[in-house]
Amino acid sequence: MPEPVAMARLRFLQDVAKQVTLPFSGKSFRRLAAERNILPEQASSHLELGADGHGATNIIRRYLNTSKATLPRELVQIKLLEALNEVFGADGQFTEIEAKQHDEPEGPEQPNEHWEIYLGEEKKGLVALSRSGSGLKTVLLVLLNLLVVPAFESRSPGKYVFAFEELETHLHPTLLRRLLLYIDNFVRTNQANVFLTTHSSVTLDVFGVSSNAQVIHVKHDRESATAVTVKAHFDRVGVVSELGAKPSDLLNANGIIWVEGPSDRIYVNRWIELVSNGELKEGRDYTCASYGGALLAAAQFTTPEAADAELNNLLRINSNVVVICDSDRTEPKAALKERIIRIQDEVKRIPGGVLWITEAKEIENYLPVDALKKFHPDTSRAPDQFERFFPGTGKASFWEEQFKLKSYDKMELATLVATHLTQENLSDRFDWLENVSKIVEAVRGWNH
Repeated sequence: MPEPVAMARLRFLQDVAKQVTLPFSGKSFRRLAAERNILPEQASSHLELGADGHGATNIIRRYLNTSKATLPRELVQIKLLEALNEVFGADGQFTEIEAKQHDEPEGPEQPNEHWEIYLGEEKKGLVALSRSGSGLKTVLLVLLNLLVVPAFESRSPGKYVFAFEELETHLHPTLLRRLLLYIDNFVRTNQANVFLTTHSSVTLDVFGVSSNAQVIHVKHDRESATAVTVKAHFDRVGVVSELGAKPSDLLNANGIIWVEGPSDRIYVNRWIELVSNGELKEGRDYTCASYGGALLAAAQFTTPEAADAELNNLLRINSNVVVICDSDRTEPKAALKERIIRIQDEVKRIPGGVLWITEAKEIENYLPVDALKKFHPDTSRAPDQFERFFPGTGKASFWEEQFKLKSYDKMELATLVATHLTQENLSDRFDWLENVSKIVEAVRGWNH
């Protein structure tokens, strides 16, 4: 009898699966746990480095003291020490590494058989590792995994998958950055693979724009965990750097408010402060990022399936978004720019997404006269809804008419004016209150 169709399909899939080569097939997995230490240990001929650091002292002791040719002293005393000094840089330079046996008895008629690692510095002499910080032990354990374990296991580093948990624990940000850069260089040189778990902004900033790294955001809703790959074409255009933001600002944020420029960020933060009665703060409840007027043409906010490969999909950075765009209208029925119409259509499809296309020409048109007087005392009125605020071609701008100036600095204006903005002097400025209230509601939702 002919084989049933379902069974034939299953058999076909099984045959295909047998031919698939897993990316980590044949590689050894090495883990360094978040809870780790290097402690004094008794001598043993068995070399093994545990995820918690157990065995580190014995490994170093063996390399420094054995006559066995396959365990050369130079690997620890020279190569490991050079790597340690490269990572520590100006924070500390070590001249030697030794293993010493404690000779004081542990009890009556009970000899002490424990060995301990000592590191030498030029002005300090040899200092026991037990009297050193946890950061030094973390760096040593990383280097033992990368340099020494492959040596005594007779495997190339490219045959390993290294998993390091929360390296930032007990490490100063500057030292952590140098350690991460050492790991990055080591991995690229040796074609190895490393998984890092982290809550550290430094780690995200080092690898967030790297073409060699992938950022995966793991979430847990108390019932199940989900892992989402965060991509915004970092490797192709370095979009986060172009936007003037650090990767950690965006990847750690509860949500992102996308604004046109850095001066808009000052106004928006002040407005949110006013409408939320000081409840919401940037850096804690949300992050502002500036996309720049021209860069918006190269950005999109859409699902991966609908994304244009030529555009930077900012929704992949964070799915909680508010987008604020200047309408740039100079009259009531003027057409919006094509890029704004496209973004408007995209944001409508985002659950909880908020888009504010200003009813006025731009953000500065919302500024009230009494706040502008703090910048220029002779200001006699507020800008009209569609009036050009800053100097350009054609008719004189509000800036030129009221301030009698040709050059301008948006940041200087925002810095001087923002603290004088109040809900009372803003509430009748076009659609200001309606839209800032929507933004505050969205940010509160992100933080629940």
